[in-house]
Amino acid sequence: MVRGSTSRRGYGTKHQRIRASWSPKVAAGLVNCARCGQPIEPGRPWDLGHTDDRAGWTGPEHRVCNRRVGGRNGAAVTNAARGKTVRTSRNW
Repeated sequence: MVRGSTSRRGYGTKHQRIRASWSPKVAAGLVNCARCGQPIEPGRPWDLGHTDDRAGWTGPEHRVCNRRVGGRNGAAVTNAARGKTVRTSRNW
């Protein structure tokens, strides 16, 4: 599978400008994660999170919080395309 360009994946110029504007605040330890609400410690990796529909940004997020949600959403899309359903341990 070929990955789209930075811009097509939602990380173009606008994303980069918004991230750069948050960077000094995050570096100073003044920002809480938009996903979990816990502080982002200075020097820790962080991402500028997208809304789940990728129409906008949520703000700075711990890298692990951001990528966990992205992985979950990506898996749901992949599984839906393959026609897989979620299995449970028993019939409810």
